[in-house]
Amino acid sequence: MSTIASTEFWDLVKGAITLNPAAFEAIATSPQATRIAVNVLLLAGLSQAIGQSIILFINQVKPLRFLLSLILAAILFVFSYGFWIGSTWLVSGVVFRQTLDFWVFFYTIGLATAPQILSFLVALPYLGVPIQLGLSLWALLAFVLGFNAITGWGIWQTFACSVLGWFVLEILQRTIGKPIAALGKWLANTTAGTSLVTDLRGLENLLETGLQSTPPHQDDRRP
Repeated sequence: MSTIASTEFWDLVKGAITLNPAAFEAIATSPQATRIAVNVLLLAGLSQAIGQSIILFINQVKPLRFLLSLILAAILFVFSYGFWIGSTWLVSGVVFRQTLDFWVFFYTIGLATAPQILSFLVALPYLGVPIQLGLSLWALLAFVLGFNAITGWGIWQTFACSVLGWFVLEILQRTIGKPIAALGKWLANTTAGTSLVTDLRGLENLLETGLQSTPPHQDDRRP
């Protein structure tokens, strides 16, 4: 990434994080719009993977596979957002009768995920869930404000479109999207080199098993 492109990238990221509509107006005319959107999504996905990497630690994933798992998680994050973008674009055409280019949705939603670059903070004890929820709402607000600035739809119409898009995505994930979800899980397990335990009860059992199998410290052994 050249210095000029890098400067533009971080200026747009900062603008999206601060909810500045000018950032979305700028990406709408940028020749690098698609690349910028993909890079923001990758960074957000990688940050989220780092924040949730405790799961890989508990599953005792080896260092190289650990790194590859983080990269895979970032890529899967991009694809997951791609499906939400697609469903939102579909809703805009079917429900709201708006004929907008798919790529307008792509780079707008892509840039709107900029607040989720801070997702590594979900690793903080006790604060992880509230932070994750806050960042998701922050990203949604960024999309609503940014898309409104580009299209002039109106705040509530944009909000309704994004929520309906998410609802359609949830339906698709629970029906025809199950094989895709299974593929993603298989890829994650294959990359990690083990069948990852991700549910809370299973992680607690792994921790208990690991503590029980740890040999006692020299000072703790009875003479």
